[in-house]
Amino acid sequence: MLLRINDVGIILFYIVSIVKVVNVRTILTKRCEIMYSDLLKLNIAVLLGLFVIFACNGNGPGCRSSASDGENHKPPTLPSITIDGVKLKVEIVQDVESRQHGLMNREELPENQGMLFVFESTRILSFWMRNTFIPLDIAFIDDAGKIVDIQRMEPLDESKSYTSAAPALYALEVNAGWFAKNTIKVGGMVSF
Repeated sequence: MLLRINDVGIILFYIVSIVKVVNVRTILTKRCEIMYSDLLKLNIAVLLGLFVIFACNGNGPGCRSSASDGENHKPPTLPSITIDGVKLKVEIVQDVESRQHGLMNREELPENQGMLFVFESTRILSFWMRNTFIPLDIAFIDDAGKIVDIQRMEPLDESKSYTSAAPALYALEVNAGWFAKNTIKVGGMVSF
């Protein structure tokens, strides 16, 4: 929660006003104490209101907002890998939760983009298509960067498991037909 200097100035103005009112009180007669009390309550209410607006909800004019403040937010730049000379932008997922979620619930995947799954060790890998609406191809890649298997995966088919034909350290999901379109086959090499 960050406040701009102008916002801090406004708040300080009200704090100073309260302090001045307290000093003036010593001069006031008993008859004016009611007015002082009302003025003090008003200043405190305004101060609290400003605090709520500028600090508490994160959407005040002096706070940074995560979105919807009219700025154009660009999606993050994705890293690229090269497969037999063909560049492909990839989202990299390497923790358990991200790997389990994968491309679930997405309705599209840009043409020359994929998702690269990175595992802790080389082993037989297995994937499924739960809540995945996009027809995909998957390439299983060993620790040397060699594609050891490519399979077509059908959307929303939870009855089938797609298991690598050989131990792999990586799996790469792309739109169905992408490997064939780019003449990438088993034995192709991936440069990270």
